[in-house]
Amino acid sequence: MKTLKTYLFTVLSLIGVYNLLATENSISNGGLVHSCYITDNDAELILRSFVDDYTKDRYASEPRVVGIEVPDYGSWTVEITGQKTKEKWGVTLEKGLPQKPTYVYSIEFETLKAIHIGAINALTAQGKAFAGDYTPMSVREMDGFTPSEIDDSNLNAFSFHFWTKGFPEIIPFKESTTRKAHGSNFTIFYYEKGLRTAWYRILPGERVRDDAREQAAPFPMLGVTIKGTIEGEVDGERITVSEGNTVFIPANVNHKWWNEKDEAVEVILIMFGKGA
Repeated sequence: MKTLKTYLFTVLSLIGVYNLLATENSISNGGLVHSCYITDNDAELILRSFVDDYTKDRYASEPRVVGIEVPDYGSWTVEITGQKTKEKWGVTLEKGLPQKPTYVYSIEFETLKAIHIGAINALTAQGKAFAGDYTPMSVREMDGFTPSEIDDSNLNAFSFHFWTKGFPEIIPFKESTTRKAHGSNFTIFYYEKGLRTAWYRILPGERVRDDAREQAAPFPMLGVTIKGTIEGEVDGERITVSEGNTVFIPANVNHKWWNEKDEAVEVILIMFGKGA
């Protein structure tokens, strides 16, 4: 005979699953769900929803082990076996950090919820101008783990695919999905070795890459102006780039931008080549 404790456990579990499913159903219909649908005890449920989604992702064919820390809520290990059974790839979530040194994501619970409901994407949550800048989601290396440049590049692609649900993956970009770095708000689209893409929304009076430390990159880039007119300086030359035009910036060339108009300027940035 089932005890009262068993019944209570079952009911509470069903409530947690119902809230999670309600959230995901709203997202699938194009809506955003207020955080009240997710309780403070649902960090693991949210993480399991990402794990379950990744079992259907073709990129789960690449074996990988990473850790995840949610401060004040716990730590977990995600293992991707690279092995497929029927229609799903082997992806597991276990409590505790990995036994073997590797990458560990540190993500604030509010940011985890925001990524879960599509209010921001994981790459944007990690974006920053300088190494010491604060971000609500970050990646660290465990003691004894020394990744290569290729490892870091591959992790960017994994971060996109693991933390973005559905197929094909869709990345919303609007003012509410942005964070601020380099002087203006941005949403990162996708990063992998040799390619970085992002959308910038530069408000009136804002200046982008005005700090001399960030005015030259070791790879070329294209700035595609899709709305408004942006003023800038490339290798000492004053330039104006209006909507419908693209500017090419060579590697290791200083450049900075500013908005002198009364409306926001929108630019898609494409960084590519060696070092990107």
